[in-house]
Amino acid sequence: MARYTERDTTPTYEAAQYFVEQCLKKDGSLLFNDAEIWTSKNLEIFHGHFNAVPDESERSFIDKFQDQISKQGQSIVRLGAEALALYFLFPTNVGANRKKVIINQVLGWSGDKLADDNLLARAFSAGIGSGGQGYNTRRPFEIGFLIEFAITWKKLPRDEQDKALSDPWQFQALIDGVEDADARQFRHMFLHLLFPDHFERIASGSHKKRVIQAFRGLVSDPPDNEDKHLYAIRKELERLLPGQTLDFYWPPLEGAWYDPSEGSVEFAPIEVIRHKKQVVLYGPPGTGKTYSAIRLAERIIRSAGLEKFGAAKYFRNQSEVEEAIRTHIRRLQLHPAYSYEDFIRGLHISEKGGTEYRAGYLPLLVKEIDAQEAGKRLPYVLILDEINRSDLSRMLGECFSLLEDRNQRIDLPGRDEDGKGMTLRIPDDLFVIGTMNLIDQSIEQIDFALRRRFFWIARLFDGEALLTAAEAKWRTQGLQIEWERVESDFRRLAYAATALNREISTSPLLGPQYEIGHTYFFDVVPFLKEDLGPRGRKYFLWKNGDARRPVEQVWKLSLRPLLYEYLSGLEATTRENELKRLEDTFLHIPKETVE
Repeated sequence: MARYTERDTTPTYEAAQYFVEQCLKKDGSLLFNDAEIWTSKNLEIFHGHFNAVPDESERSFIDKFQDQISKQGQSIVRLGAEALALYFLFPTNVGANRKKVIINQVLGWSGDKLADDNLLARAFSAGIGSGGQGYNTRRPFEIGFLIEFAITWKKLPRDEQDKALSDPWQFQALIDGVEDADARQFRHMFLHLLFPDHFERIASGSHKKRVIQAFRGLVSDPPDNEDKHLYAIRKELERLLPGQTLDFYWPPLEGAWYDPSEGSVEFAPIEVIRHKKQVVLYGPPGTGKTYSAIRLAERIIRSAGLEKFGAAKYFRNQSEVEEAIRTHIRRLQLHPAYSYEDFIRGLHISEKGGTEYRAGYLPLLVKEIDAQEAGKRLPYVLILDEINRSDLSRMLGECFSLLEDRNQRIDLPGRDEDGKGMTLRIPDDLFVIGTMNLIDQSIEQIDFALRRRFFWIARLFDGEALLTAAEAKWRTQGLQIEWERVESDFRRLAYAATALNREISTSPLLGPQYEIGHTYFFDVVPFLKEDLGPRGRKYFLWKNGDARRPVEQVWKLSLRPLLYEYLSGLEATTRENELKRLEDTFLHIPKETVE
């Protein structure tokens, strides 16, 4: 079963089924007994004032939504609130309290309020999975898609509706017939909510593709339909791992295809990386490039193990995979003094007093790899941290061409006093991951021949990664205050950090390479812990859109000194004016930032 079981999600699935019974099978309401809300007439009116006339201004969603529907009568306002409630039913990345506040704000336009004992109010406390930041920013399109589907649904004869509700795959075909279905996350969420035993709790089409790619060998004759393929994969995994609660976002399945640190940033598919074998993660400081490189190295080994052993042996022999992860991932911290002689080979004084060549790091690593039988070993991954700090072309030497010509040998110039030479080769199963800080050196400064030997993947500021890491850090603090109480304030922090980086990126005095990575904002957690004291408080990070002490400390102790250094070459008044502008952007945000 694909149902989410970490929390009690029964009210969430019950709310979805209540919508089916009252609003799809009938013209009723999700929130109000005996009211007729989901009628064809109401849907067409709503469509005419919302879908058909999109508001592309910079105002908040709620302000625009109010202008579009608040004057269209109580039924249309209620329909808007219920569509918004369905939009909120699946995602966990908006807190339950915030969901209720927004629904009540909309209902208030017609004098209504969400009852505390309403099934939907209880369903909001759980949620199924994250929709990511993109789901929030695309809210009008996701709700518009729901309305388009509902209009299509209401036009169907009753017998076709009944057939679709009794057959998950027929229902899927129906919803996929709605325009832009393949681009809407609500499509994935809705299918899971209505048919949780057939559709995974995966709200991302790219995630579904990556799961299929990772576990593609499980199904001998896979169907063309991605969701049917996922269903077949789950059934085979349940057969291979009886008695286990399986979730593609939990171990042991997660490690084969997904890195939680990615946040909302899309990574290159693992099969593409395994083809190229060299990749560089680049971006501003503090974006978790090294951490991501380690996680990527783990994924390379896990995916290779899954392909090599097959799912049954892979899951039975997790200890072998974990041992490979522990011993096959190597990390070098590069610096200006690290040279060709360290990495490839160098001249040394021999015991006889003459000179001899001694192998550097790479030939010794290759020797270690070759000591294991090629057909039985799992890949090795070499992480070259901060490649921009070394003279990379000189350091790589002959390795430069061998990155493309894997398993071919090349003679190294020079011979020892006894006439011995040395050859070098790079095996197919040695992957190279570099990290690069854009502050120190841009990609344009890397020569073209070297650049084409690597894939280049940007690791930029990511608000969703900031939230994920902040939540993990919060839960380790041993505080009595649950994450759900502070989550909305951390979302405001992510909004403020995003706004700050937007200003930095577009500033003529700075630029995108000076954006501030999400790790710089993590200190707000211990600052808030210290600020709470033994009794806690009503306000945490923000009050009426203004930053409280923990956020101010992050600015004063971390962000401002960093930006001061970035701007140090400017005239004093210009520098201070820019710092004040950025400070105002970060410490003062609109009250309606997180909806």
